[in-house]
Amino acid sequence: MGLFDFFGGKKAAQEQEAQEQKSAAEKKEKEMQSAMDAHADMEWPGFPRLNPINIKSDDAVVMDETVTKERKDEIGEMIYDEDMSADSLRFLSNQEILFLLTALEVFQKKAPLPGFEKNHRKVYNELLSRVRDAEVLYVLYDATTGYPFIDHGFANVYFEKEIAEKAVVLFARQFRNVAVREVKVENPDDTAAVKRGFFDYLYYIGMENILVDNGAYRARFKRSEIVAAPGDWSEVDRDKNPINPALNFAMLDFLAELRWPVKYEKRDEIVKAKEMRMLSLIRTSNFILPMQHEGPVEVLEDGRMKFGKDTKFKFLLMNTADGKQFLPIFTDAIEFGKKLRGSEWNAAVFKYQDILRFVSDKDGITINPDGLSVILPKDRMMLLEAAGQQADKMRGVKPATAPSSADNSEDAAVQKALDQAMARMSENKDN
Repeated sequence: MGLFDFFGGKKAAQEQEAQEQKSAAEKKEKEMQSAMDAHADMEWPGFPRLNPINIKSDDAVVMDETVTKERKDEIGEMIYDEDMSADSLRFLSNQEILFLLTALEVFQKKAPLPGFEKNHRKVYNELLSRVRDAEVLYVLYDATTGYPFIDHGFANVYFEKEIAEKAVVLFARQFRNVAVREVKVENPDDTAAVKRGFFDYLYYIGMENILVDNGAYRARFKRSEIVAAPGDWSEVDRDKNPINPALNFAMLDFLAELRWPVKYEKRDEIVKAKEMRMLSLIRTSNFILPMQHEGPVEVLEDGRMKFGKDTKFKFLLMNTADGKQFLPIFTDAIEFGKKLRGSEWNAAVFKYQDILRFVSDKDGITINPDGLSVILPKDRMMLLEAAGQQADKMRGVKPATAPSSADNSEDAAVQKALDQAMARMSENKDN
């Protein structure tokens, strides 16, 4: 090969590379222009609805715009960038980031955006890190339960107190009695080896779906995306150390729905369905029961206690004003500790079927008396167990094995048996 051939070949390669770069740039510009043309008749998105509930009042409170038109024009153009700069996202405010995420999703539905998946993940991750790294957040609490407010399965958290307070006004139009509470994302007062922050607390009460800044520009997250389940809760032997996130959530959701002072189509059916979910989980759960005993006790592999024939034991009782006696039981050690931490009462673990025997001469149980305080009279407890046993039999399940709540909802025969029991419970309750 001659010297001129060498330099000529190198120059040709450079020209080809330049041509390829030019072609790629032209293709990119063409795709961007095509996307912009497809969206030409669209405007930048405004706030999504607070929730699916309709408000008939013409003077319903609407939150003030949180991103100006000028900023929307500046920020919105970023959705057409094939590869957004992660550094540029860090200079946007929380509501600007949420607006950008909303714009990406809305415009993508109309026509594909260049680099949508990659850009959406960048914006989403930026938001996620801001939630995770926040020192404080503002959370809506339900005054009817004393716990975080559940709206269509979501907890509502906010970056700014002002936006949270405006959301309270919006929810008040729906007759929701909610208030803003400032929470620390990490709990500096926790002396345990494993620190538990606010999102750990949400795990314990079963709240896995999060809405950030609902009422303004917003985003949905899974609690597990923000922080993993605490090790000592997620990996614990639940027979010996019960935790009941699903039951805690079901009790919260049922009571909040029951105490919501509105009427709407199929309300009775929805309240009943939520009660059924709660009762089904009660029947299949293990609980902590305060007790004292004298004499030999054997702790079985599943955490339950087997007493000797000469063992004497007694249970803590709670007396009502009308002379009735209820056994207090607890879904987990945290609820137990609210009332009995440091007391002389032992924490013994029992299944629902065991507890049924203990209330033979009592009036029923109260679950988490210093929390939600769900009361279940003895006659309803017995009807629930009878319905569950009937459901087990229809499914061919051995009596010692309880069906899951998901199985109950999917099996029409089981659901019919449980519905019949619920009808009898309602009749007894009304009488």
